[in-house]
Amino acid sequence: MAIVKKLLVAALALGILGYLFISSLEDTISEPYSLDGASLSGWTLEVGEPSMRGLSVLGLRPPSLLRANLFDQLFNRTMESMTGPPDDLVPIVLREEYQLGLAGLLSPSELLQRARTAGLDRLTLSPVCMAVKREPYQGTTRQFYFVLFETPEIQGFRAELTALAAERGASAGLLDPFEVVLPIAGSDPAFTTWWPLMVDRQNDCRAEIG
Repeated sequence: MAIVKKLLVAALALGILGYLFISSLEDTISEPYSLDGASLSGWTLEVGEPSMRGLSVLGLRPPSLLRANLFDQLFNRTMESMTGPPDDLVPIVLREEYQLGLAGLLSPSELLQRARTAGLDRLTLSPVCMAVKREPYQGTTRQFYFVLFETPEIQGFRAELTALAAERGASAGLLDPFEVVLPIAGSDPAFTTWWPLMVDRQNDCRAEIG
């Protein structure tokens, strides 16, 4: 009986320690991420060849070292083994969206020109939060960390492309809504599988950025 009591006490102690560790980790993750204002200016609008691999055919490339800075801060908080995305672009038009519908309406150069006309090459993006998506996967949990941005200009541009597709009868060119985010890190390299991405701000946002 004494041995059973000791085992129960030990199990309870381990449970408490585990709870305290997880609570401490969540508190650390929720602390604001540090960025100065200069880190959020100087975005570059880029278009890629539709035949190339990658998530986006049109996107915004962030200022130098922005993603690396946030990746380092994230790792220092979580101490988890994660991988960075193969490309830093913030997706505006997905490659699949372009290939399935928009390719017959606009060439890549025309798409880029429309984006410039919409002022997307002059944006200063406002970060909402550092967020994370999690989902069960083969007995474990996949994770995807990203920065969510408030970007009415990009949403308006995507709506403009959808209207163009509808006007020309290209139903495959109708763009589904998705949030504008900068990928930071993931538990695996399959970043494209998270799109089209919708964010539950109440549950997915983990920390402010500022």
